[in-house]
Amino acid sequence: MKNQALHPAWKDVDDADAKDAITTQSRLFRLRACDTVDFGKNARLHHMRLFGSPEWANPFRADAHGLQCARKDLTDSSRLHELVRNGGRPLEARGKVSQAGCHTHDDLFGATRLQDGNISEPSHGVIRSLQFHPNGKLLLTAGLDKSIRLFYVDGIRNSKVRGVFLEDFPIHKSCFSGDGLKIVAAARRNYFYIYDLQHGIIERSSALLSSEERSLESFVQTTAEADQPLLAFLGQDGHIPLVSLKSMTTVGSVKMNGSSRAGVFSSDGRRLMTAGGDGVIYVWDLRNQSRCVEKIVDEPSTKITSLAMSKMHLVVGSDTGVVNIYDNPLENHRVKETNEGMENSWNGMQQVARRKRICMINSLTTEVDNMAFSGNGEILAVSSRFKRDSLRLIHTPTYRVFANFPSSKSPLNYVWTACFSPSGAYFAVGNARGRALLYRIHAFSI
Repeated sequence: MKNQALHPAWKDVDDADAKDAITTQSRLFRLRACDTVDFGKNARLHHMRLFGSPEWANPFRADAHGLQCARKDLTDSSRLHELVRNGGRPLEARGKVSQAGCHTHDDLFGATRLQDGNISEPSHGVIRSLQFHPNGKLLLTAGLDKSIRLFYVDGIRNSKVRGVFLEDFPIHKSCFSGDGLKIVAAARRNYFYIYDLQHGIIERSSALLSSEERSLESFVQTTAEADQPLLAFLGQDGHIPLVSLKSMTTVGSVKMNGSSRAGVFSSDGRRLMTAGGDGVIYVWDLRNQSRCVEKIVDEPSTKITSLAMSKMHLVVGSDTGVVNIYDNPLENHRVKETNEGMENSWNGMQQVARRKRICMINSLTTEVDNMAFSGNGEILAVSSRFKRDSLRLIHTPTYRVFANFPSSKSPLNYVWTACFSPSGAYFAVGNARGRALLYRIHAFSI
């Protein structure tokens, strides 16, 4: 049977009106074509760049996903048979196999530098925030030039998809919501902005007007697995208000001693860790009147400036550049089932714990202000904006710093932020020159 050209089942008479709206309304200019007006084609392309293509719409990807799920149920012998039959990268003497089934080396960081993530429109100031969308295709950049920019990352053109300018609002931090449908932007103001990606609407939120907070420049948010999406603003004098992203109202607050400098949520969003100038990590149970249930003393640190957490590890950065790695007390069941290497004492209803650190890394000499894990937690990026080229990558299974990155030719400059894509295939670095350096990590697939 010969292939026949497919024709549309019907023609909508309202398409003509839609095309007129595209040509007359300035806010829809990105859906216009260069040579002809094709609303459907441009709308689909624009939506795919923003939110990606769903798995059910791609039969090959759906089949691959089904095959992947089926392989999880195979016995050990069947898995070995599949590995031998389909092929796999040979293990070297000092190599490791990641959770994604890729080969990683504990001493050498295998990556290729691509075109800058924001090559199509660099920032006009310091990049304060950098994050990949949950679909792994969009890169967000934001900074003191009051602009949020979204780029479609392909490693070649990295074309700009959308840009938002917030008047009189130098952005100190911005990120995607857990579901990837909204963007949160904060500055040294007593309000913040929410940008709806689907509808293109900017909403100013004044949820904390009743409090004494004058600056909301720093915050942390829950992950996509959390039941209730929350924002925790690291306020003054240890006061940390909690804001719901659904109702856009304040739902509670916690109060710690000293200044609050860093925070991180557990994966389910039920607990919050905060730390600051007293060198103590506070663990808050948000289900029980936001009560502090545990204090973890990081003895070598006088001031804690950053926190990061993966499924296996809790990482603490200090003002002296020292990075301490602990077992994750919230996620790692091995820590919950044993008290080895931990000294406990009780102060009222609070448990004061002095945990034994796994490793101490002192590759940096200035304050650690940014830390980020790769998607599977195998690589940890730590950086400091106070010294040129102060960025280190750590292989967490062996607790070793990659010796070949950064090199003398790496154009890092002063690093303000860094992040990994969800799959770990891309690594982006934002510096003081307004550039988002982009690297393709060989060990992970896109």
